[in-house]
Amino acid sequence: MGHREVVEVLLDHKARVDLADRDGRTALSVAALCVPAAAGRRGSGKVASLLLERGANPGHRDTDGMTPLLLAAYEGHDDVAELLLDAGADVDETAGPAGDAPVVSQLLFWGAAVDAIDGEGRTALSLAAAQGSVEVVRALLDRGAFHPWILLPGYLNAVSCLLVVIR
Repeated sequence: MGHREVVEVLLDHKARVDLADRDGRTALSVAALCVPAAAGRRGSGKVASLLLERGANPGHRDTDGMTPLLLAAYEGHDDVAELLLDAGADVDETAGPAGDAPVVSQLLFWGAAVDAIDGEGRTALSLAAAQGSVEVVRALLDRGAFHPWILLPGYLNAVSCLLVVIR
């Protein structure tokens, strides 16, 4: 029996689909964060799909303000992100596209603001550049991401950003 089946049995026995732990995480948050990967493949999102079918709230925020969509995006779980977006998760709550290239492309497709700023004053472009994610930097610049932030104190300098972009 796999995780999906266990969750199904628990839900059939009246487990509360949106019960949160002390960190405010629901089963959907955990499913978005911890999708198992097998043989180098991304997880299928079967547990997340079941939880959404049973009424899990795709917009629930944990005590850190993270939604299942944010967790899935940051972890690169594009299959779960798609399920969450289909279920009504707010793409604007991602504070812009974040994650690996497939997730960023997906969030942009769903209308994520390319220049949104997160709670710490960062854009997806600044995060991608800081992480050395060339594919994501290129995707964001191709979609019109604004990049004068590279000259601001506290962010990468222009030379660092150019090195990331041209690698």
